[in-house]
This record gives sequence, C-alpha cells and structure tokens, in this order.
Amino acid sequence: MSIIDLSNVNDYPYIKRFAVTTTAQEITIPKNATKITFGSIGALYFANIGEDGDAFGVDITDYCFVPANNLISINMEIGRQSNRSLLIAMQSGSGHVNMIIEKDK
Repeated sequence: MSIIDLSNVNDYPYIKRFAVTTTAQEITIPKNATKITFGSIGALYFANIGEDGDAFGVDITDYCFVPANNLISINMEIGRQSNRSLLIAMQSGSGHVNMIIEKDK
C-alpha cells in the first residue's frame, strides 16, 4: 500500500473516499484540520500508532473500531502534540472509507 498524503489539503471541508482492505491504510491529516469524521458501509478498525500495511491485532495492538454503517468524529489537537497519522482497515474483506476533514474558522 502507499500512504494517502492529505497534508497539503487547504480547502475545507474536504471530502475523500478511498479503498481499504484488512491491512492498515495510512492517511496523513492536514496540520490545520481540527476535526475528522469517517466511516464505511463495513465495520472498520482505526489507530494512530502503527505503519501503512500493518495488521490490526498483530502489529497494531492499540486500536478502536467503527461499527458498519456508522461514522466517528475525532477532534484534532493543534500544535506539537498533534498526531497527524491515521491508520484505517476493514475488519473483514475490502471496502471504501468515506472521510470528511474540517477546519474551525
């Protein structure tokens, strides 16, 4: 897999749809983003520590989930403590993730 680099996005809200499988797809979030919302028709795993292509439950042991047909919103920290890497995978099979990136004015 290759990292989906959205770090240069500067138009908000920004909507992105991308394909994922059961291995981690890394997405780089823009520095100015203050909120991300994502979900899928299928159930997802997500984490912010790991690497592109890692396996959830094996390589990535600290993670959370999004049930099928749901969205989750995460407020993003601004500044030095901000982690701008998000790893997402399908819990089974393959599918698409829908993501909205927002920035407060």
